[in-house]
Amino acid sequence: MARRSWNTPPELEAREAQLSGRGQGVHDPNFGEGLGLAEGTRRTLLQTYATEDRNLNIRLLALARGADDLRSLDAGRPGGLPVAVWHGLLTEDRLSLAPFRQPGSDLWRSGSGLPLGPLAAVQLYTTNASPLIEGKGHSPLCRHAHERAVVAGDDLLTVADLMARTDFDWCSKCGGYAIRRLSDSQLSYYRAAHQLHDIKQRLDGKSGSPATDTSMVITRLEELAAWSPVDEEQWCGSDSWQWQDTIRELRRKVAM
Repeated sequence: MARRSWNTPPELEAREAQLSGRGQGVHDPNFGEGLGLAEGTRRTLLQTYATEDRNLNIRLLALARGADDLRSLDAGRPGGLPVAVWHGLLTEDRLSLAPFRQPGSDLWRSGSGLPLGPLAAVQLYTTNASPLIEGKGHSPLCRHAHERAVVAGDDLLTVADLMARTDFDWCSKCGGYAIRRLSDSQLSYYRAAHQLHDIKQRLDGKSGSPATDTSMVITRLEELAAWSPVDEEQWCGSDSWQWQDTIRELRRKVAM
């Protein structure tokens, strides 16, 4: 847990307490909030101990978010970004990728086969992504990596890479990598995909949860059918078709 500052504003203290137990259901409006940019800004503020440093760190965070590759900011160089800023850029919270796995007979591993869409290019940073190099991969914020943040020699992967490979050797403590915080559009899709996956699991009788009221399901499916990312370039034709096809299938099940 991050150290608290005597100068932390009360509203941020309250917000941190609210988010500390992230056990929300997928239909909770705060689901996944810890992965997003807004939470990154709060992390930076909460880990900035001197009041006079807050404005500086927020400005540094805004500038650093424009980097295409965080390795170009090389934390190993003198005069690098404060650790508080790195916590605003990255999160060690794990993405739940269940909605994007293919359907199967394994209750715990079966997915809905949804497209990764805007999440495909989300960046992950690790100290080692190669199974040919000795040593487990760690998050650059892991204590085993001395919490040094991202340096030029780290490995960069994407969520699509993570889904395509099974040969990673990750640290059991940190999970092996840190995720670049999700943009608002990416976080919106992450939530929508989990909601659609939850509805599919319920209708298929795989969730172990009580069935949802039919009228509520129909309303929610209509809302999800209308979903589209802020940046349309992140939503290619095949992804959109796959998304809509899943919704059409679920509408048929509701109507049966």
